[in-house]
Amino acid sequence: MSKLPFLRTLTFFVFFLTVIGRTFGQEEVPEEELHQQYLQANDLIASFQFDEAQKLLSECYIQDQDNVDYLSKIAYCNFQMGRYPDAKMFYRKVLALDSLNTNALSSLGTIYEREQNFRNAEVCYLRLLEIDTTNSYYYKRNGYTALRLGKTMEGISFFLKGHEVNEADIEIIDQLSQLYLSFEEFGYVDDMLKKGLDLDPQNIKLLQNKSRLHQKRKEHDLVVESIEKTLAQGDTSDYYQMMLGVAYLQIDSIDLAIKNLEHIVDRGKDSEYTHHYLGLAYMVKDSTERCIEHFGLAIEKGISPKMSDFHADLASVLEKENQLVSALGHYKSAVEFGDNPEHLFHLARLSDKYYKDKSIALKHYRAYLRTGDGKYRTYVEDRIEQLKELIHFRGQ
Repeated sequence: MSKLPFLRTLTFFVFFLTVIGRTFGQEEVPEEELHQQYLQANDLIASFQFDEAQKLLSECYIQDQDNVDYLSKIAYCNFQMGRYPDAKMFYRKVLALDSLNTNALSSLGTIYEREQNFRNAEVCYLRLLEIDTTNSYYYKRNGYTALRLGKTMEGISFFLKGHEVNEADIEIIDQLSQLYLSFEEFGYVDDMLKKGLDLDPQNIKLLQNKSRLHQKRKEHDLVVESIEKTLAQGDTSDYYQMMLGVAYLQIDSIDLAIKNLEHIVDRGKDSEYTHHYLGLAYMVKDSTERCIEHFGLAIEKGISPKMSDFHADLASVLEKENQLVSALGHYKSAVEFGDNPEHLFHLARLSDKYYKDKSIALKHYRAYLRTGDGKYRTYVEDRIEQLKELIHFRGQ
């Protein structure tokens, strides 16, 4: 059994006995002296000396145990030192004396959020809105809590109300633009980002949201423009540098695509997608050895639904290098990992090319026709007839 709950109880019990003992055994401190002690504690808080500040505040609390200011500051010191159980206890004491104390409610809500106790945080933040419906911060905190509780539409509603109250809140604009992006409401995203970037043109989060919007619209040159602005400010996000590398690949700036994708590899943050796109980039540069290397690493790291494409891309390169057995193996894996009819066609086509036993290719061609895909249907139907005749004459 953990000793921590026992130690917390013991600590509070000792503190309680100390307070009781001093209350009955200590002379009353003059009010002016008490006030000076309180001001000294505030100075210590301002210089982040929370433990020393709490000692002075405890002396003040001994003299006046119903003083909300003393209780609030003791709670705050505990909060800053990560002593959440003690902080919550003193904030609750504040609320017992003053149920409308917004500082205590807000701080309790923040502690509950940090503890991942979003239901209790929600109770605190909703209470704040009951007290004041004109405070955008309260709407914002309720928005975040609603999202973490899976109440997406409620979260959007809170953020929208917060935006109505304070249109200059960049954080709310960021959240709304992200939410609208997830629903592909691109017109609303445009409106939000315009407002936000007019207020703060270099805001990294808004520029990142803008790059995602351009990516969804396949505006690759604008993706590059947005992300380069964030990198110029020192942003090192692997996700967005990956997006930048892919965007450069899409606009045929192959060297810049490779540069950005290789940076991710150098930092040890590479994934199967990093290597897949590097493979595509080296394919464009006719650097076959590097291309095969990265397609292979993509497969080695692969756990994603794109495994079928990884195998097919590697197979196509190996086929060009006349490594037909390896190519066939990867086309088979492509078919096993996914349901893309084109992969099945290429397996049939290469089987037709490699195997003398044409029944193997015939089996794959027929499987392709069963998919209902029309891209290669005419060719496949004609080739099936040819193979049937060939097999007949060979007596296979």
